[in-house]
Amino acid sequence: MATETVEVKIPKELLIGIEKEKLVEEIKLFTAMRFYEMNVLSLGKAAELAGKDKEEFMRVLSEHGIDVIRYSKEELDEEMKILKRIK
Repeated sequence: MATETVEVKIPKELLIGIEKEKLVEEIKLFTAMRFYEMNVLSLGKAAELAGKDKEEFMRVLSEHGIDVIRYSKEELDEEMKILKRIK
């Protein structure tokens, strides 16, 4: 996988008591979650950005109240029709 380096400047006083590595992990995780939520990245690509496997990333999304499975209104209506027929 090819990578790109991105530089983010943060005032030193905001980093007191925060490990740089932990900050980078959190920035990547929250960026991945937000990009997934905005439909910028797929689940797999967002998980990759976050440095997690899909299952773990899905758990984190759920913990933060972000829908993992998304249906359009039409897809949801179709699923409901199928469930009603099964019932």
